[in-house]
Amino acid sequence: MVFRDQTYRLRRWSTHLLIGILFLVFGWVFVVLIPVERSPLTELEIGRLPEVIKADLQHLDFIDSKMQMALRELQENQRVEANQLSTEESLVLSAQWAQFVEASYELDLLKNRYRAFYQVNGFTHPKLHAQAFLIAYGAHVSQYRAAALVTARIGKYETAKKLLDDAHPDRGLPAGSFARVQLMVSHPNEILRLNAGRPYLPLMKLRLKKDDPAVLRTEEQISDVNHLVLHDAKVFVKNPLDVFEHHAGEMWYPVQKGVALGMASVRTVSRDYFISPEDLESESKNLLPGDIMLTRREWHLTNLGIPGYWTHAALYIGVLEQMDRFFADVPELGEQTPSEIIQERFPQVYDELCRQDNTGATPSVIEAMRPGVILQSLNASARADSLAVLRPKVTKADRWQAILAALPHFGKPYNYQFDFRTETALVCSQLVYKAYEPVDDFRLEPRLNGGRLLLSPNEIAIKYDQEMDRADAEMDLVLFLDGIRLGTVVKRGVQEFRDSWSRPKWHIVFQEES
Repeated sequence: MVFRDQTYRLRRWSTHLLIGILFLVFGWVFVVLIPVERSPLTELEIGRLPEVIKADLQHLDFIDSKMQMALRELQENQRVEANQLSTEESLVLSAQWAQFVEASYELDLLKNRYRAFYQVNGFTHPKLHAQAFLIAYGAHVSQYRAAALVTARIGKYETAKKLLDDAHPDRGLPAGSFARVQLMVSHPNEILRLNAGRPYLPLMKLRLKKDDPAVLRTEEQISDVNHLVLHDAKVFVKNPLDVFEHHAGEMWYPVQKGVALGMASVRTVSRDYFISPEDLESESKNLLPGDIMLTRREWHLTNLGIPGYWTHAALYIGVLEQMDRFFADVPELGEQTPSEIIQERFPQVYDELCRQDNTGATPSVIEAMRPGVILQSLNASARADSLAVLRPKVTKADRWQAILAALPHFGKPYNYQFDFRTETALVCSQLVYKAYEPVDDFRLEPRLNGGRLLLSPNEIAIKYDQEMDRADAEMDLVLFLDGIRLGTVVKRGVQEFRDSWSRPKWHIVFQEES
């Protein structure tokens, strides 16, 4: 019995020693490959981690499905094998490639947010540690697998490869984007990260649910990579040497210089936005209750999973005093003022509209942000890097109806599923949609996007562009502040705004480099 007991203790000690060695090895790998001093995880309070990680696991699922769709379209496009491509075929292929690059870019942002997952203490917070690892590794595997498969599919066809490697300024793609994908597949650092996570994944599985979908998906994608290694190994060893010499150490997607890490960090703490309080102060007098605000904040992970350049929408309602003045002649209000109606019907909303923030401003915007539907001052809401204000061509009574339709949603949680089919939680553009849903003369139409019923903020800008030259156009442009860099904001006109929705998500990179 003594011998068996000693053997059991020895085995248990050996197991702990093995796990300890693995921790040290993985720690060395990730510290060497992924410096910790700029990790966004270090800026997060541990109490916020469960909420953030839960949302980012959903982001990973959505972006992975977006990547698989882009990959599938490229794999099924038989014209990649052609020696010559028509103009239309070239446009289709380059559009498919742009979707692939955008999904890869988003995966890169996500994996780099969690590149220092090991800083989440695995002993005091084992589940959070495992989930943080799963996001980092799952995003890397998804991106790496897609890069390997698209290289295997297109890499041997010179016409398609040259087309994708050419610059496509209209899509925001610089020259050499396909070569960078090839480089990623065979770059030693990328392969080391991939292999370092393989033995760690089974250990982390023990801390998660047995049928965790993110784990199952990652394991399946690793199997795909293994299969490709066995059947098309040259994909992983044949480097485009000219690209390797000039771009070793750079991220493969079209983000250059030091901008990439800034994007990856995602600014989990506050930062200075391109649009200043002074910019907003000078323009605020032009806004009316019922206006729709579109904003973009560069380098934010909240942009992930939201299609297009414009990534946030909000409804400007005005402060109570402005509402009272603006709607004073609306017969539908009867003898009451907007303030009195809001106080009577929505006392919590009224109290919030009366409350001053730390700058002394009162709320004038209702919007859905993490953690839910809130009321904020214009300065708090519109401090962004780019801002557009659109005005529906409706009556004052319709505007008041839209505000009344929006206010009951105050306090609802944020809709992390980005799906309009649920109303218990709302995403930003869903709140704007619900506000104007009762208004007959203004139509916003959600559509299926990646299996979800969604109207993205960018589609509101597209609606403006598509209707602009028609007599029945439903919106006017009030304002377009286009941030170039910190301290440089350009007030642009109608045509520039019409073009803005087609900008790639990495548009700011080219502004930074100009």
